[in-house]
Amino acid sequence: MINFDEELYGAMCKAFPETTVRSISRAMGMSDGYWSSVTSQGLKISNSALIHLNEHLDVQRIRFDRDSAKSRLVKFIQTMIAREIVKRFSHEVELMDKVWDEASLLGYPKDDEISGVFGAMPFVMVRG
Repeated sequence: MINFDEELYGAMCKAFPETTVRSISRAMGMSDGYWSSVTSQGLKISNSALIHLNEHLDVQRIRFDRDSAKSRLVKFIQTMIAREIVKRFSHEVELMDKVWDEASLLGYPKDDEISGVFGAMPFVMVRG
């Protein structure tokens, strides 16, 4: 199965046949070796790099006729980027919700455990 990075690179090469790993890295606002480094390590392209690429594509689309095949292809790539960022955000929120649920269970005693039991009031000692 093709992953997002490979699909993105393929779509960029289709839209811009002169695309290289260095040129896509620059379009992402990164150093020339960014794409090669990230993909060789099996890491995800950063959200900021994807957003920068999306902005780069906005500028490129200005050059094309609005109804041209190239303009539609660029819009498709921007839609891919948007979906990937939303997917990542949704996944992160889901993970945060799970962590919060687990933390809240650990941090607070159940109602039946604290019924009728009172501890000492906390106090602070101040030196004068």
